[in-house]
Amino acid sequence: MIFLMNGKPRVLRTSLTVTLSLLAVAGWCQSAFADAATGLLETSAGPYVFTPATCAVHREDGVDDIEIGGPGTAPDGEEFYFELSAIGNELTVSLGVNGPFASSDRKLRAGRYVSREFALEVSGMTMAARNLVLVDENRDPVDDDATLTIDCG
Repeated sequence: MIFLMNGKPRVLRTSLTVTLSLLAVAGWCQSAFADAATGLLETSAGPYVFTPATCAVHREDGVDDIEIGGPGTAPDGEEFYFELSAIGNELTVSLGVNGPFASSDRKLRAGRYVSREFALEVSGMTMAARNLVLVDENRDPVDDDATLTIDCG
């Protein structure tokens, strides 16, 4: 079988074709996705802009199961990592880190268990939440009217 890899035609044995083709498609999808995905958390302190690296959206029995995560930049230029769980009704901005498993002592959070439950409006691969109540790592109020918009492309 002949397929393109890095713009050059390649011939592969049949047993490897499916695996390598799937890897090539997955790599292309990830690149296309990364270029199209955008996120913005608008706060009274300014915009927290991020790029969703993970955008898992699944709807079953009328329930949206959405998990989003990605690195970004705070209004003051500090890096952060954004995480959203629709099922958990939880939003976390881990300040001073840029990866999903990095530890941060400083966080902004919103959601059912830390401030106030929020509604996530979903239209295809676009999501929005309004009137978010953000608190810090000590649950002290930071913003009572933040807005989140995410486009997973």
